[in-house]
Amino acid sequence: MHSPHSSSGPHCAVRCKSFLKSSWLLAFALSFLPIGISPVLAQDAIASSSSAVGVLPVHEGAPLQEPQKPHGSNVVAYWYGSNYRTPFVLQPNSFQPADIARNSLEYTHVDFWRIGSNFADVMVNQSNMAEPASSGGTGATEIYVTLRSAVGLNEITQSDRFRFGPVRNVAMEAGANLETKNSSYAPAERTIYLGPKLQFAMPRGYLNLGLHFRKEWNHEGVLGKSENYDPNFNVEANWMVPFTVGKMHLSYAGFADHNTAKGKDSLGTQTVPEFLVRSTVSVDAGWFLFRRAQFLDLSAGLWYWHNEYGKPSSIPGAKQAAPFVGLVYHLDGGRATRKR
Repeated sequence: MHSPHSSSGPHCAVRCKSFLKSSWLLAFALSFLPIGISPVLAQDAIASSSSAVGVLPVHEGAPLQEPQKPHGSNVVAYWYGSNYRTPFVLQPNSFQPADIARNSLEYTHVDFWRIGSNFADVMVNQSNMAEPASSGGTGATEIYVTLRSAVGLNEITQSDRFRFGPVRNVAMEAGANLETKNSSYAPAERTIYLGPKLQFAMPRGYLNLGLHFRKEWNHEGVLGKSENYDPNFNVEANWMVPFTVGKMHLSYAGFADHNTAKGKDSLGTQTVPEFLVRSTVSVDAGWFLFRRAQFLDLSAGLWYWHNEYGKPSSIPGAKQAAPFVGLVYHLDGGRATRKR
């Protein structure tokens, strides 16, 4: 087995420096792919469910066999971006949207059981003074939680009747998004999701598409009003595709959301459909530097939001395209690989 210590010394320093420079540039460039290959994509969520139920393919006409149980995961990530935006957060003495720098910590958990899967994501965002806390003295702090739980219909029926065309399974999914933020607007989102999730057959990685009934409650702190929005419809995609460039192991992952209009907000203004996409390209730095796969990733990504929170993009801050970079640590990863 290859030990990290065997790569120490001047040779490792040169290799590390070269790898970090090339991988950051490559990941950052590739992270802009969604804007180039598709129209405005869409949520947090993380906002996002993760890998699907029943990883093994099902053969037509055969009873469903008990699949090999896929591995869950626990991941901690740090993210930084310098030009996020939020509706009505403006530059001083102007009607121009403020560029908000944010440091974020994110914990993501995925686990599997006999007929289903669970996903949980907790993100803590700390803004700079461009978006101050309501009490002043510091930037606003936001906590955003995404929960999803899915049950596979092939697993429930012990059959392959929900396998058709490119779809290998259909799951019934339920979940919630929860938010708190100490800005002057003081949002406090409580949203529920319910509906089918299509799980597509992929040579490697995964691609899921959720079709959800959505119902949101929120809070608007300027007027001190609670917001009870109309039920609406949500389309939520999430994906992960591994690939290689030379000797570098990479993955392209993300989620996209489209929410239809949800009635009027607390100001009596009609909301509009919103689109959100968060995509990342990650380099498996742990494999390249230490021969430990899925241990430490270097990532770069893009956060694109059109009609943020259902506000028209004509409102300052209701549209953003924010690049970000990060480090991702796999708590239960780090498989050692043989030296070649």
